[in-house]
Amino acid sequence: MKYLYTGPTSGVTLNAGNEILLHKGEEVELPANNDYVKTLIALGYLNEIQVGTETKSDKKTKGGIDAG
Repeated sequence: MKYLYTGPTSGVTLNAGNEILLHKGEEVELPANNDYVKTLIALGYLNEIQVGTETKSDKKTKGGIDAG
């Protein structure tokens, strides 16, 4: 699952032994069923990114014009 991380810079080692560095404003792919990921969601540090949606900044970089 893809998320936008909005918390403080930190690192985490998940159950699979993967170490992930988290930086504010960065998109990360994390397992939705992980307890630590659920905690970050509950704290408001992770927000799910919907597949197939574009953000306002995506539109600016693709078209060069702010449509919104």
